[in-house]
Amino acid sequence: KGALKSLHYKQQTLYTHAYQSYVWNKVLSRRVLERGTAVLPGDLVWGEGDQVRHVSGEEVIQTDITQVLLPLPGYDVVLPDNCCREFFEEVLQGDGMSLEDFKGSLGREFNVSGAYRNVVFKPTEFEFDIIKYNDENEKLISTDMDRILEKKFERLEKGDRTAVRLQFTLPKSCYATMLLREIRRHDGL
Repeated sequence: KGALKSLHYKQQTLYTHAYQSYVWNKVLSRRVLERGTAVLPGDLVWGEGDQVRHVSGEEVIQTDITQVLLPLPGYDVVLPDNCCREFFEEVLQGDGMSLEDFKGSLGREFNVSGAYRNVVFKPTEFEFDIIKYNDENEKLISTDMDRILEKKFERLEKGDRTAVRLQFTLPKSCYATMLLREIRRHDGL
């Protein structure tokens, strides 16, 4: 706590948000490792009026994993009513923390209400191309600078090498590196 207090307030806030993401990632990693990607009774989803609600046992079959939420820790979040609640508590307790600590009792930099993130997000505007080329230093896509300078980009249709060009959109807190990792993990690639 003392080290955090020695930083400027904006840096303190940055570290607090980083800690929230750390806890979220630890909980989600453990959930997937131990329970897979199935929807579980007690998971959180959006309900009426931007409120979260728990998924009942009967709703599990009708609920898609892309609808499931996990909270970023904070003083004003609802925890899942399943194994993830225990995972949150274990991670926080391991660091000497609790959700109550986010009410600002450790200082204003810890005064965060929390938020919710989807556990799985499907990219939008997903497109791909298969590109053939010969030289490993050959330019395979046009750059922003090419567009600014209005340079024409011509791609060969033949070559000994093959590349895949992906284009997609992800919301904030979703990372292209994670999408690429998951794509590469597929047994068929």
